[in-house]
Amino acid sequence: MFFRYFAPHTEINRYVSSYYQVTLPGEVADIMRAEIANLRLILAGEVVSDLDGEMKGLAAPRSLLCGPTFRASRVIFKPGTLVLGAAITPLGWRKLFGVSAEDYADRYADLSDLVDNDFLDPISAIFETNDAERRVALLDDFFRAVADTDRPANEAFVAACSEWLIEPEPEELPAFLARVGLSHRQVDRLCKMYFGAAPKKLHRKFRALHAANRLCWENLTDWRDIAASGFYDQAHFIREFKAVNGRTPKEFIDGPHLLVRATLEERRRITHASPFSLIG
Repeated sequence: MFFRYFAPHTEINRYVSSYYQVTLPGEVADIMRAEIANLRLILAGEVVSDLDGEMKGLAAPRSLLCGPTFRASRVIFKPGTLVLGAAITPLGWRKLFGVSAEDYADRYADLSDLVDNDFLDPISAIFETNDAERRVALLDDFFRAVADTDRPANEAFVAACSEWLIEPEPEELPAFLARVGLSHRQVDRLCKMYFGAAPKKLHRKFRALHAANRLCWENLTDWRDIAASGFYDQAHFIREFKAVNGRTPKEFIDGPHLLVRATLEERRRITHASPFSLIG
């Protein structure tokens, strides 16, 4: 498995925070943890996944828009698979596609279902080149073209909620509500629109992602070092960790987890305009 990350052009990095290319010469079966929204282009081979709850094969050529996910999913990469992806920020989801993130949570759709064919020429060209840098430039062209910078968006709320979620120890919901000065109903609606779920669900997801990131980035060997804060007890920590990351903390420490570990290590090699895609 070969991972490579690329930084999007500065004109669009508020909407798309990273690009990545993964090449898999042999078959790899692994678990994908919950993550933020992504555009995924299957350039070669086949990916089998239960991202939407049912194991399905997705063979090249395929262009998929994957909404934010809130549970781990199984994935099998068939030999010779090549995937090019882009991590979409919550603001980007609104400016690029103009639909509620909740409508696509834990599911995917063909890109052509959400984007007019007039904008898809750069995507078609990506499938016709073998040059990675050229592919990145074409992704930049696509996102520049499809972005509706005049589409209304509550950017202040998106920034405040993103800041809340990327904190290693996110404050509890009542404190966040007090900080943004909005009602629970308003925050619930905005979180679903931009982030795909109600704030309590987002809080649980990112708390578990932060825990896994620390285990990987700090090379921790005892998960109890990070289990105390924010959880009722160790059983609660294990249950939440596994739901989001697909493995218990001990399994995460002991196993190879090629996909997750490669992703976490490689994504730190580029500068992220928003830490949101670095965490999730």
